[in-house]
Amino acid sequence: MHRNFDLGTLRSFIAVAETGGMTSAANKLHMTQSTVSMQIKRLEESVGLSLLDRNSGRGIRPTAEGEQLLGYARSMIDLNDEIWGRLTAPKYEGMVLLGVPGDIVRPHIPNVLKQFNRAFPRVRVKLTTAGSIDLKAAVLKGQQDIILTTEVYGEETGDLPNGELLNIEPLLWTGSLDGHAWLSRPLPIALVRGCSFRKPTVDALEAAGITWVDAVDTDSEDSTSVAVAADFAIRPELPSFDYPGVEEIAHRGELPTLPQCSINLYLADGPNAGLAQELAKYIRTAFGTEIPMKGAA
Repeated sequence: MHRNFDLGTLRSFIAVAETGGMTSAANKLHMTQSTVSMQIKRLEESVGLSLLDRNSGRGIRPTAEGEQLLGYARSMIDLNDEIWGRLTAPKYEGMVLLGVPGDIVRPHIPNVLKQFNRAFPRVRVKLTTAGSIDLKAAVLKGQQDIILTTEVYGEETGDLPNGELLNIEPLLWTGSLDGHAWLSRPLPIALVRGCSFRKPTVDALEAAGITWVDAVDTDSEDSTSVAVAADFAIRPELPSFDYPGVEEIAHRGELPTLPQCSINLYLADGPNAGLAQELAKYIRTAFGTEIPMKGAA
């Protein structure tokens, strides 16, 4: 059988413990002294313990058991007040524009959005997926409040303020399960328009003397995934990729090594900056620790 504490009673208990008297607590809570006394009596009877020492000589003080309850009571009241604040405060209303490259939407973003929605049910998040280059341009135009990007590590332009480096990962060549497209020449590659991986991929292939050709022309990560899974093309991916029928290519050095990639977060200055900052907390937790980006203002 579950038994529940009454939060109003716990609030009175905290006030008595902090002020040292029933009357002082009642004044603080804008209640009558008799009401506070009755609440404390019911609380002690419900747990079967004496929670307050009324004969300490220094006012009413918590007993050892009362001190133990006091810590929990404060946490419960703080959480209660935080929830009410987030559900009712105007600053926790509105919409946040979030941009994420399609190659890093999974696995973290669905859970980030789920947790954020639980904490901020009155805030809408409009998710846009696009290439990192296009997303950075959108921030400069005021069309996004917060974006993630994938860029070549060490070559971030620093053209946006409020940039943070979240993680560093290697780029891998990926292709169809047991596929052979990676052996074709010219090499068919599948990249969305505006993908920041294009230049380092092309540079690496040309430096290795490997001819190549665009196998798709699309803004959709799903379209490139289909092309790769069908053994129609290959593409560079981060280790966290999760596409059916796609695997890392065991090319044994026959394809050039690709550079490391940085996963970055950018926040725009604007009317939704406060909500964007709240969303950023969940993103940082999902991707890793916050590191100020070198060169970002």
